[in-house]
Amino acid sequence: MGFAAMESVPLVRLATNGKALLPVVISRDASEIVRRAAGQLAEYLGKISGAKFEVIEGDGTTGIAMGFPTQFPKAAIQRLNDRDDPTKREDYLIRSHAKGLYVAGASDLAVTDAVWDLLYRIGYRQFSPGPTWEVIPKERELSVALNVREHPAYYARRIWYGYGAGPWAKDAYADWCERNRAVSGIILNNGHAYEGIIKRNKAQFDQHPEYYGLVAGKRSSSKFCISNPGLRQLVIDDALAQFARDPALQSISVEPSDGGGWCECDDCKKLGSISDRAVMLANEVATAVEAKYPGRFVGMYAYNQHSPPPTIRVHPRVVISVATAFLKGGYTVDQLLAGWQKQGATIGMREYYSVTTWDRDLPGRARGANLAYLATTIPQFYEKGARFLTAESSDNWGCNGLGYYLAARMLWDVREAGRIEELKADFLDKSFGPARVPMAEFYGLIDGSNKPLLSDDLLGRMYRLLAQARQLTNDPAILARLDDLVLYTRYVELWSDYTNAPGEGKQQAFERLIRHAYRIRKTMMVHTVGLVRDLPNRDKNVVLPKEAGYTVSEEKNIWLSNEPFTRTEIDSLVKNGMATRQLLDFKPVSYSTDLVPVTPLKLPPVSTGNMGSFSRGTRVYHTWIDKAPVSLAFNVTAGYIYNNLGDAKLSLYPSMETEREAGEKASVAPDKHPHKILLKTAFTGYHRLEVQDASAGTRIEYQDDLPMTVQSSLDSPAGFTGRWSLYFYVPKGTKEVGGYSSGVGVVLNGHGQQVYAFDKKPGYFRVPVGQGEDGRLWKFEKCLGTKLLMTVPPYLARNVSELLLPSEVIEKDAAK
Repeated sequence: MGFAAMESVPLVRLATNGKALLPVVISRDASEIVRRAAGQLAEYLGKISGAKFEVIEGDGTTGIAMGFPTQFPKAAIQRLNDRDDPTKREDYLIRSHAKGLYVAGASDLAVTDAVWDLLYRIGYRQFSPGPTWEVIPKERELSVALNVREHPAYYARRIWYGYGAGPWAKDAYADWCERNRAVSGIILNNGHAYEGIIKRNKAQFDQHPEYYGLVAGKRSSSKFCISNPGLRQLVIDDALAQFARDPALQSISVEPSDGGGWCECDDCKKLGSISDRAVMLANEVATAVEAKYPGRFVGMYAYNQHSPPPTIRVHPRVVISVATAFLKGGYTVDQLLAGWQKQGATIGMREYYSVTTWDRDLPGRARGANLAYLATTIPQFYEKGARFLTAESSDNWGCNGLGYYLAARMLWDVREAGRIEELKADFLDKSFGPARVPMAEFYGLIDGSNKPLLSDDLLGRMYRLLAQARQLTNDPAILARLDDLVLYTRYVELWSDYTNAPGEGKQQAFERLIRHAYRIRKTMMVHTVGLVRDLPNRDKNVVLPKEAGYTVSEEKNIWLSNEPFTRTEIDSLVKNGMATRQLLDFKPVSYSTDLVPVTPLKLPPVSTGNMGSFSRGTRVYHTWIDKAPVSLAFNVTAGYIYNNLGDAKLSLYPSMETEREAGEKASVAPDKHPHKILLKTAFTGYHRLEVQDASAGTRIEYQDDLPMTVQSSLDSPAGFTGRWSLYFYVPKGTKEVGGYSSGVGVVLNGHGQQVYAFDKKPGYFRVPVGQGEDGRLWKFEKCLGTKLLMTVPPYLARNVSELLLPSEVIEKDAAK
């Protein structure tokens, strides 16, 4: 992270009226990397000022001196840190002086970082990969006054594509990483390594099958028999051989192979937990590496079955990158960070900013699109000791581009999280100029922290905002960016059509989707490679012809087109999108969370519904206690889907508890067997029951007529597994029931008559309230998926005695 020196800084003029005033100066022994960076600096200073900057060799006392401080002994360049310290390899300084400017770094990479930081401070931006999203300011009079010294917050900063970059994207992606300092002073290798070790040493494994993990009586697992000293020596020798082959290598990985299959032999069991075994091997490797190759690192994740903290110490040269998903043992990320640090581990993070199989490049679905998440976690992980971060991502800059850009800024300097609004404003101003206002709304619409829901309304608003923006500018550069976003919006539209296409229409919709993704691939708005590689394997209702595969050459690929979109086509997409995608036509109503029983409404009894098969993740129940003290009895069955994610945890929070501590807690083993749980409380009134199970699947059964209400709103959507049937209340005077649905089912009015049927297409719905149907319980019947309520209280229950409602609704309707 950078700081500015306190002494006064002279202003240095670099160009005036199209004439360069200073050359770019390198030393005679400058490396090829520094020479390349010097050429780039000269090129871009020229593009900015209109002047021609020369690159010459010199002593650095005058001009824009680029290189290492030791290369310019006659110049008064502040000494940087020892180049052999890997944590300081990217340190650099930019300092004005009376005769020029110093751009000095501790390494080739640091000098390159400094060049792009200098250009950034002048106004240059590379927001997304490719020339369309490059912003080059125009300054005929170019001068700077700088005195900064920089050191990165995270030593490794990787935002990488999980399914790889297509050939059209590789160079542009590499340029983006370089220009945004999204690179690594320490190249930390921590990917799955056991298979590679086996492959490199296949002959020895063939001679020693006992090195393989024992599973179900067979030595066939890609996990190792770590209790075997011969195996451990083989892994040590393999690590040393890797460093011997590549003296520049900074780290090697001993991350286990993915999935299960850990050795079941008695000697391995004696070593302790799965984490203990993995750490034992990593420690021995790190000890041997440190003895022969000081300063190198050994990488490993805290992930899957080896995510729980070990009971043994971790070698300080073993970097443990804590995964933020696929965790076992019921630990939170914070608990894992604390637990691994307690054992001495050097900490990194294994993040998931976008996984194509999870988010499919849709608006707001990925963490990379959630700006609040990024601005919270990046500085928090740093504060907790993380100094490395690798984030699986996708080549989907249409939905996540702003997030990736902001993440790169914060990974270099976590203090940038406090400037998020300023950075967003800079992005909007430089990218869209006079169209910044509608584009601010556009990016707010697709921000994951605002939880956008895929619907005709979302698509209609995206198209309308882009149309407004296009009316506000004639700048070709801005229009090109808006065109990219129109083509991205069209992708989202085609995805919606594909997922909801019936029968034979599915293949046709799939082909339209893939053809569009291929045609826009060079915009990098969606991850075309990931989509084409993965989607046909998961959807068995569609077929990708082998002649349309992503590895087929462009001239032979039958679905791939290089035809550019014309202005007429872009205009037509926007016009048709606005015409066919209708906007939400009801006004949402807000309600309080002050929940009370519905008794004053004197509602008639109804048959009892159900909440589906089980819940996953965190489920919050709202309940009410008339008399205390009391013990609430529950039958809880955990582990319906997974039995290795830890216990299901129940916490009962009384509203009277000022410290927000649970009045009672309990845990249930994920063994698929019912357990009777008693939760005590000494308080009356409102209580909140939280059930958390890390998405393992938990069913909770409770006594009849105990108030037990679930909220299902935009802010707190309730997900149900299997078919479910629940009631909600329509207040007196309500004219329509409006909300959002994903999944089939029906709506029954207050007299049990069907008044609406959902199809599987996600979107908003509205149901008119007939005369005499207000002031009654309505019902979602035999539903699948999620139903969110937006014009009536968003609270669902199995029957009238279990329903709680906002106090203002009860007071108003009971008085009528």
